[in-house]
Amino acid sequence: QEQFSSGGALWFTDLTAPDSTWVLPVLLGLVNLLIVEIFTSQKMKVSRFQKLVTNFFRVVSVLMIPVAATVPSSMTLYWLSSSLMGLSHNLLLRSPTFRRLCRIPRTKSDSDTPYTDIVSALAARYRLNK
Repeated sequence: QEQFSSGGALWFTDLTAPDSTWVLPVLLGLVNLLIVEIFTSQKMKVSRFQKLVTNFFRVVSVLMIPVAATVPSSMTLYWLSSSLMGLSHNLLLRSPTFRRLCRIPRTKSDSDTPYTDIVSALAARYRLNK
């Protein structure tokens, strides 16, 4: 499409060409990794199979970076916006206020401070607090 070659924004003005700066592909990989890590930060018993699947998705998230660097920027931008929507849904559904407004029943694993718990779990996992 001719409109895609001059319809981008910021540094990716040509949506038919791959992102030569690798900003979009790296952001895509980081957002997908963040989704995986937020999911693993839940306090629950994890089976061997679940660990295997989690590690598989970590690898896929990292492998998506070079793949996204070779496809047109429009595709990478679509994948990134889709991942950002998934991340926002994950975070929104953890909000006690939102869950109460939507009348979603509490479960044993629900927390009153989910965002603090996520940050604490990530900090503990990657030793960011030392």
